[in-house]
Amino acid sequence: KQWYQRRVRGEMIWIMRDVQSCTVACGAGGVMRNKGAVAIVLTVFGTSILFVTAHLRAHASKVKERNYETERIASSLDFSRYPKERQHNDIFDKVDCAFWFGDLNYRNTCDRQTAEDSISRDDLQPLLECDQLTQQVREKQTLTGFTEAPISFPPTFKFDPGTCNYDTSTKQRVPSWTDRILFRSSEDAITNKSYHYCPSLMSSDHRPVFGVYLVTLKPSPISQTIRAASGWFDKRAYAQGMKRRQYVQRTRSSSTKEHHMKQPSLIMKAVNGPAKVMASHKRSMVCSVM
Repeated sequence: KQWYQRRVRGEMIWIMRDVQSCTVACGAGGVMRNKGAVAIVLTVFGTSILFVTAHLRAHASKVKERNYETERIASSLDFSRYPKERQHNDIFDKVDCAFWFGDLNYRNTCDRQTAEDSISRDDLQPLLECDQLTQQVREKQTLTGFTEAPISFPPTFKFDPGTCNYDTSTKQRVPSWTDRILFRSSEDAITNKSYHYCPSLMSSDHRPVFGVYLVTLKPSPISQTIRAASGWFDKRAYAQGMKRRQYVQRTRSSSTKEHHMKQPSLIMKAVNGPAKVMASHKRSMVCSVM
């Protein structure tokens, strides 16, 4: 509950419900948590969304181990709203939308010189053909049913921290896309709007990767009152709260002459409209993953 209150827009909290979290350890002995995953599932209006962030086994030769870890994570995620006896394969068969992201550690299988030549020519295709994750997903060896937006940015690992130079140590690691975002949904409910990296953040040997996605939401089964994570959602109380929130924002910004109130959000328009609008119309939300 504390997580989503900090990470989502304030006005979205009221239309979220059934928030649950789960962790899976994949480190030494299946106990150490230096490798593994953290997952959160929630429902927005009538759409269930699952987020899984994972850190998998390192090194180019450990492809089978990474595939095993993704399978183990998928089969070990345990949420009380989805009883184990009802899970035929994994939790992803039970939710409408899912995002799987993090340091997945899949590498490029080409040699260092080939990678550097492709990057210097801004020709990523030879590198993409050597990408382990792309190969494994295509062969249905891991993350079955997931897809990824086209990659148009250079490899994000491994850099000398604080520089733009790929690994200059004696190991001379091959530049690779270790940090990835994949998604799957029923009825093509997820549309990618942006998929890129942050070249200016150089404190790590990785470069952060981010994605922006448009998620089409199914209508809630109840129009006026929805069971939300923070209690029962009451449309009238929510509308009054949003008006107070906007008033406070306007008051705080009154000293700035150029300040203009933002247009009412999609949710606010739904609240101010007919009571049936939440139940009878599909809505969309923008989801950013980093």
